[in-house]
Amino acid sequence: MKRLIRYVSIGALMILGCAFFSARSMAQDLLEVGESSKQYLLNLSGTVMNETFSGAQAVLTLTQSPSGRGIYDNPYQLIIEGFPRKNSRNSFFWNGAYSEMTAIANEITCDIKRTFVKSVPMHFFFLSSELLKSSGAALEEDTSGLTAVLPTRVDAQAGRLKLLIHSSSVSGTVWMKGYDRAEKAFVLYNARLYGKKTYRLKPHQ
Repeated sequence: MKRLIRYVSIGALMILGCAFFSARSMAQDLLEVGESSKQYLLNLSGTVMNETFSGAQAVLTLTQSPSGRGIYDNPYQLIIEGFPRKNSRNSFFWNGAYSEMTAIANEITCDIKRTFVKSVPMHFFFLSSELLKSSGAALEEDTSGLTAVLPTRVDAQAGRLKLLIHSSSVSGTVWMKGYDRAEKAFVLYNARLYGKKTYRLKPHQ
């Protein structure tokens, strides 16, 4: 009986190990042989609070993730940041190391798991109507004041990123939710994204 239990335990461990390595190898298929990273220039459109936006841009960089880095042992390191500036209006910052990632074939899903102990370093940028009022610029009537007002960084308390990654293009959706101190309210950021492969782009601060 003990021998049977031992064989069953060994078999279960072998199945789990195969599943783990299979998921890892499946994830690595997104990076071609000899390719250490991929980069895509994204176009973003969606809504943030009561405003509809389009024309925002971001850069997505995908690399293999060393085991043991970040909170989760994800198969990739995935960074998305605003372009041409990191704090561009209606852009967002996503660090895949701090989200729980599922990778199946060419589809990646990342979930922010809320923690009360330590916040995650992910956020979006929102130009609050309260900031526009204080600057004397009305969004509907006067766009000259927009360049003088920096968007508010809203730290994400929850969110999900879904991507379909191909060799030369990427598409997907993202939502993030956080508390805006200027608005004194929770703000929902919701966007669709589509991008083409690019090389060596680096946003400015």
